[in-house]
Amino acid sequence: MSLVLGPWSPPGAIAREGGGKANGLLRLEAAGQRVPAWCVVSAKVLDDVLVRTPLARIDASAGQRDAADADGYARAVAEALSSAPLPPALESELAGALSQLRIERDWLAVRSSGLEEDAAEHSFAGQFDSFLFRRGTADVLAAIRLCWASAWSARNRDYRARAGLDGRPPRMGVIVQRMIDADAGGVAFSRDPARPLERDAVIVESVFGLTDGLVSGELPADHFEIDRGTLEVRERRVATKTHARRPASGGGTELRELEPGRASVPSLDDRQIRAVATAAIALEEALGTAQDCEFAWANGELHLLQTRPITSLPPAATFDPGVTGDDVVIWDNSNIIESFAGVTTALTFTHASRAYREVYLQVARVLGVPVHVLAQNEPVFRNMLGFIRGRIYYNLVNWYRTLGLVPGLGSSSSMMESMMGVRQSLTPELASLLDLEPPRYSLFRRALVPTRAALRMIRIDASIREFMVRIERVYGPLERSDLRALGLTEQLALYRRLEDEVLRHWTAPIVNDTRCMLAFGILRALTDRWVAPAVADAESLQNDLLCGEGDLKSTEPTKLLMRIAERLAAGDAALRDRFLALEPADALPELRATAPEIGALFDDFLRRYGFRCVNEQKLEEPDLHDDPSFLIASVQGYLRHGGHTIAAMESREGEIRAAAEGRARAALRGLRRRVYFAAVRWARRAVSDRELLRFERTRTFGVTRRLFRGMGANLVRLDALDDEHDVFHLTLDELVAYVEGRAAGTDLRPIVAARKAEYAEHARTPAPPDRFLTRGAVGTAARHPAVLAGADLLASEATDADPSVLRGTACSPGIVEAAVRVAHRLEDATGIEGEILVTERTDPGWVPVFPACAGIIIERGSVLSHSAVVARELGIPTIVNVAGRPTERLRSGQRVRMDGARGEIRILD
Repeated sequence: MSLVLGPWSPPGAIAREGGGKANGLLRLEAAGQRVPAWCVVSAKVLDDVLVRTPLARIDASAGQRDAADADGYARAVAEALSSAPLPPALESELAGALSQLRIERDWLAVRSSGLEEDAAEHSFAGQFDSFLFRRGTADVLAAIRLCWASAWSARNRDYRARAGLDGRPPRMGVIVQRMIDADAGGVAFSRDPARPLERDAVIVESVFGLTDGLVSGELPADHFEIDRGTLEVRERRVATKTHARRPASGGGTELRELEPGRASVPSLDDRQIRAVATAAIALEEALGTAQDCEFAWANGELHLLQTRPITSLPPAATFDPGVTGDDVVIWDNSNIIESFAGVTTALTFTHASRAYREVYLQVARVLGVPVHVLAQNEPVFRNMLGFIRGRIYYNLVNWYRTLGLVPGLGSSSSMMESMMGVRQSLTPELASLLDLEPPRYSLFRRALVPTRAALRMIRIDASIREFMVRIERVYGPLERSDLRALGLTEQLALYRRLEDEVLRHWTAPIVNDTRCMLAFGILRALTDRWVAPAVADAESLQNDLLCGEGDLKSTEPTKLLMRIAERLAAGDAALRDRFLALEPADALPELRATAPEIGALFDDFLRRYGFRCVNEQKLEEPDLHDDPSFLIASVQGYLRHGGHTIAAMESREGEIRAAAEGRARAALRGLRRRVYFAAVRWARRAVSDRELLRFERTRTFGVTRRLFRGMGANLVRLDALDDEHDVFHLTLDELVAYVEGRAAGTDLRPIVAARKAEYAEHARTPAPPDRFLTRGAVGTAARHPAVLAGADLLASEATDADPSVLRGTACSPGIVEAAVRVAHRLEDATGIEGEILVTERTDPGWVPVFPACAGIIIERGSVLSHSAVVARELGIPTIVNVAGRPTERLRSGQRVRMDGARGEIRILD
């Protein structure tokens, strides 16, 4: 067998034993490019060395080394390889190959060429080491050993783990190539790797001297964007360059200062840029896929040093409507992120999607959409939600279509957008891409809708009472039952019963949501028309008028915890101090044993509200029964901070409300005043009932969560799953089909394993934008985060001219100057005391921390989102829907001044 391969070897031998980088050199030469002379030491050499070298002992001990010792492990491998015996024929074959290439006296580059390297799936870019300006067989052989050792480096092991590759010993060839002492060099991309939707650009980046300074990230590079059609440089950014990588006198390289006056000179002229771009385009055409190629200019000649596929780009067919189709969908997570934050499991999504379909079919029926129109638009209702990289989005096109189906409501999109917290209305340009032509209805049909709606509104109080009775009748007994004791068929039958007896009778919440949307919209219109001309800061008036309703259901749990804190504060000081010293995770059993009266208060809370949790509509989340430590921590926070009493909060709410009513009365007279305050009362009642009905919805999710966990427990007993929580990685249809005998396969473990791996990938990769557009098959775009990022419809959202100012939607008034606490998760807000909470989104599970906050800044949400309603009720200055990514712009401890009435946040330091 040949130990050293080269251009003279059969192409198959290079592919099998030379590695990805060597195969790339062979393709470069086949494409007619100038490539420095090269050969490659076969991967069989490393195979042979590993057989003869006691690396097994090092590998066996690797599992006993912690992550901090990863570098030590790599050093141990390098040491073993440095003295490992080489095949006797290697030195002579290598010397012969260098002689045949006439480079035996030249400076040489020694580069790894892993068999998995530069592949279409994984590039391994920067994972292995290269050694430049080596001369002589002995020096080259020493560098070859170091290349091999780099395959065991900590960074490479981490790369393999992240890529889902196994931990087997790598197979690696090593390239030996004539070294080019470059005047300038760099990297060219035949397509823009960061902007997949940009199909007409070649990107070239370059530095003076060797390319090593660029690819290592050590030196700033000049950046050029070239039009593929004209080869004109349409964008250039020349870096300030002070140094370059040059050959060192004894081998290797060194950093040298550039000659005076060259810092702002482009490292390539336009002729060189066009030549590099031409070569990159030619390589893509010859090799059939976009290329990332390294180049060097020396003595006026262009040399290509290596090429690899751009692994971050999707297949070219992704952008071909003949393959993917051309349907346009707008995705938006406004408001829904409050219910389903972050990555969500398959069971939660499919359950939610099924519920949305049923509920909004009822919306349409209630509002008078004919049965035949509903049947024609079944795909619209089936696709109200989308599941994009593990995150739940509104299919906004279908929401607009649903609204358009209702006779006479096609023009009410602004009310819907306000209620949903949608940041950007559908522009005429986007609307023109969509088929949003609503059905044509007769005058009678259009008149029937407001009549029906009015009748529903008139009897809404009775409908809500009937709904509450139904919820208590169905769910009350189930909350006290052991759902795990049922068999799988009984559990599925119970799920069907919940659908039939509750979900299909969701009329009251639907009508009240409609009432809430209309009431809020009408109040806003009246405020703008009648009050705003006579009142300063009228934009906050509407929110202030909704404060202090007093009976908001969603504030009850927090107020109950505050009463527990008040009782502890007013009671025995020793008990209070002992309570504050408890670890939240261990506190409840100790309280039951040593302070049963306080333990009983917490047990009463769990009995009434134990189904609540953070992300409470995500079925996979543990609830307060599973982990009550959050309750203990919240009460401890109230006690430590002090000053938060229910009486004080209610007094503040009353003051805000009374002041707002006074301003409105001063601006209005006679009939207008009576009409306006009737609208205020209507909006207050609608919002209060909305929170009540949302609370009951949360109860239904609590029972459903326990029901699915019971099904998971049964599947574990049947040895179909390893853990009861694995059930959440199945879809609802898969779970039902398994029970009913319609499953395409009965081995659930591979399905769960694949979903868990995808869940983990989605959790560690960037989330899609808040609003983006897809064309054609959605799954094609969803596979590629960069495609979604490139379709961000909010990327150009205007920001304040003053960089120290952030703006959002005024929600609850008050001016606060304090340090911020940036909380990406609820755990990040633990112990908050008098700081301004800054977070991307909240849900009802966050409410217990609100009283300890001086103010609240929320990146998402609307004036009718749950967080906004509760914050107003608690009288906490709050701004929602804040542009400019406050969770990224602000850092914990930074001081800001927030004005909750104007929606303004000013950064002070």
